[in-house]
Amino acid sequence: MFMLILEGAVLVMAIGLIVKFYLDKTESQYRIDGKELGIASAVLLLIVIPTTAWVGTKLAISSQVTFQENWGGFETKVVRETLNCYEDGPMKHYWVRSEQVTYYEDEPVYDSKGKRTGTRRVRKTKTVYHNVPYTNHEYTYKVISNIGETTIADRNLPENPDSDRFNWLVAVPNFPGEVGIPPFWAEARDRIARGDSGPVTMRKDYDNYILASHRSILHRFSDSIDKYKQDGLMPKFNHQVHTYYLEDRVYMVGANPAGNWQDAINRFNGALGTELQGDLHLVIVDANRVTDADNYFLALMAYWLSPSDFGHDALSKNGIVVVLGTKDNQTVSWARAGTGMPEGNEAMVVEVQNQLKGAKLDPQSILGRPKASSLSGALEISHPEPKGALQLVLWGPNKFQRVRMGKPGESGNIGYSYLLREVEPTGMQHFWVLFATCAFGCVAWGICIYAGVPASRNLRSRL
Repeated sequence: MFMLILEGAVLVMAIGLIVKFYLDKTESQYRIDGKELGIASAVLLLIVIPTTAWVGTKLAISSQVTFQENWGGFETKVVRETLNCYEDGPMKHYWVRSEQVTYYEDEPVYDSKGKRTGTRRVRKTKTVYHNVPYTNHEYTYKVISNIGETTIADRNLPENPDSDRFNWLVAVPNFPGEVGIPPFWAEARDRIARGDSGPVTMRKDYDNYILASHRSILHRFSDSIDKYKQDGLMPKFNHQVHTYYLEDRVYMVGANPAGNWQDAINRFNGALGTELQGDLHLVIVDANRVTDADNYFLALMAYWLSPSDFGHDALSKNGIVVVLGTKDNQTVSWARAGTGMPEGNEAMVVEVQNQLKGAKLDPQSILGRPKASSLSGALEISHPEPKGALQLVLWGPNKFQRVRMGKPGESGNIGYSYLLREVEPTGMQHFWVLFATCAFGCVAWGICIYAGVPASRNLRSRL
C-alpha cells in the first residue's frame, strides 16, 4: 500500500504542478496561487491519497480472497405468493393500451420585434400508453430450505387464466411454462408433506487465504496432471448448480457402477452440510487404468485446488474429496480421501482409506440415505439403517470438522490469517486504484481553479 500512496502522490502532485505552470504561463484568470496550492496539497497528501489507497487496497484484497463454496440443506416448506394485478402494476403478463389525452399548456407570445408580450393557453393532445394485465392475479412459487429460499416460478398466470381475466373482452394468450403450478414446486410440496424433504445445494461466499495467497508454500502441485488429462482420467471440478438447487458431485472416470449416484450424493450432502458443514465430492475411477492411487489422488487435488483452472470456484475449504478405485464396478479396490484444507481431519482421511477398501460399490452401501423432515416445524435429520460406509466414517468417532482460517487460538482456527499479508492488488487493480486517486486529485485541482477566479477571490477577501 505504501507504493500506491507514493505513486498516487507523485502523479497527483505532478498533475497539479503541470496545471499551475500552464495557467501561470498563459496568465489565466483561473491560475492557482501559492495558498491554494498549499491547502490542496496538504489535503491530498494527508487525507485523500492515503484514504483512497487504503480503501482501494482493501477492496482489491477482499475480491481476491472471496471464493465460493457449497452449502447443503433440505427443503422445509413451499410458499405461493399472490400478486393482485392492476393497470400499470408490477405484473409480468400484460398488453399495452393506448389513448389520446387532451391537455392545455401556456405558450409565450411575441410581437413582430421578437419581444415577449405575454402567454396564451393552447390545447394539445398526446398518446399515453398503459400496461394492462391479462389476469387479476399472478402467483410466485418458492421453496424454502434451511439454507435459503429459491424461486421456482416468478409471477405465473393462474391455472385457468381465461377464468381470471382482468378484462373479459381480452383473451389470455398462450404462455408456455408460465401457467399454473410448476411441476417441480408441486413435487417439493408433496415430498415435504410426506416427511421426506428433498436435498438443496446453494453457492455461498467465503474467504480462502490459501488460494488467494500469491506465494504460499501451502499451494498443492503435481507434475502428473497433464498426463492424466491426456489419458482422459482427470475430471473437471464441477461447481454448477442445476434444476434450481441440485449439483452433480459424483464423477465417473472410466467406471460405471449401477445406481442413481447423483441423487444419493445430493441427499448425503444435504445432511453433511446441515450437521457438519461439509461438502463431499466422490470420484469413482477404473482401477485397471489408474495403477498408482496416491499419485492420482495428489494430482486430482492439485488440479481441483488450482485457482488458475477454476478461479474462485476451486475446491473449497469445506470440500471433502473421496476417490474410489474399482476393477469390476461392484467393489472398492482402494480408497483415498482429502479435504480442501492442508491441515485437519487427518484421522478421518486415514479411516476412509482403511474402511472403504473392499466395500460394496452402490449408492446405498457407500452413501446411505439420510432422511429429512420438517413436519414438526423444525428440520429433523435422521440416518436410517443400514448406513453407508462414508456415513459411518464422516459421522463416526473421527467425524469431519470444518477447519477455519482465522487467527490461531480461536475456536476451530488453525491460523492462516498471516497469509493476508501475501495478498496484494493485481496489476489491473493497482491501475484502477491509481486512476481513482488521480480522479480525486483532478477534482481537488478543479476546485482550486474555480477558487482562482477573480470574482471568487474578491468574495473570499470580503468574508
